Amino acid sequence: MSVLKQTLLILSISLLTSLNAYADSWSCRHDNDVREVHIERATPAPVPCEVVYKKLTEGAEDQVLWSAQNNVDYCGEKATAFVLKLESLGWTCVETIRGDATTQ
Repeated sequence: MSVLKQTLLILSISLLTSLNAYADSWSCRHDNDVREVHIERATPAPVPCEVVYKKLTEGAEDQVLWSAQNNVDYCGEKATAFVLKLESLGWTCVETIRGDATTQ
């Protein structure tokens, strides 16, 4: 494989990896209400992580629904299942891209 092809392959993998880090967020709507589900991380590593639920238009405080210290798939599985539950209750959810996937 040529150096150019190797470089392009590495850049492609890096881009895909960084996009996955920013796609752990959903925005859900029902009538005039908006809720969000986010997987938040303190570092670029997959754990530790938290699944945070935000009721943006209802004046409620953010809730940490689940957290993980060791299981790299836990937050993603829980967040996805929760979004599916919201959709089964009549909410329309779309995956969103956040500017920063880590907590501050």
